Amino acid sequence: MKPEALLPRRVIALYDRSLLAYLPPPDETPPYAVIPAPGLGPIMGLPWWLALTRDLHGPKLFDAGSAPALAALALREGVAWVICTARGPALETIRALAPLCGGQILTSRPDALTLGRPPYNAYRLTQLSRYLARES
Repeated sequence: MKPEALLPRRVIALYDRSLLAYLPPPDETPPYAVIPAPGLGPIMGLPWWLALTRDLHGPKLFDAGSAPALAALALREGVAWVICTARGPALETIRALAPLCGGQILTSRPDALTLGRPPYNAYRLTQLSRYLARES
């Protein structure tokens, strides 16, 4: 089974803490995961991501971009889901490290709901609510 098959179908991109107040508890919606907004993982770093997602439940995907050293650091720090778009021997090393650290490596970002930069108006929050609504 591919690692992607273990992830929830819904993934939400986070720019900062401002969206956290609008994320429902996991028992009120179908499962969802969170991921840094495109490009923010390598820019803001792993400590930022760990602090941002500390109180969240469910999968937290860290996007290391093409930086294998950042991906290795994330795995060693216990991040279960790491995205690394590096190629060649570096990627093979990261793939070998992942199971030793109890993690999974993805080589591309999954599709995610990206509401854009805050502040979030009523329209954007409605988009989030619909995205997380239970299917009937």
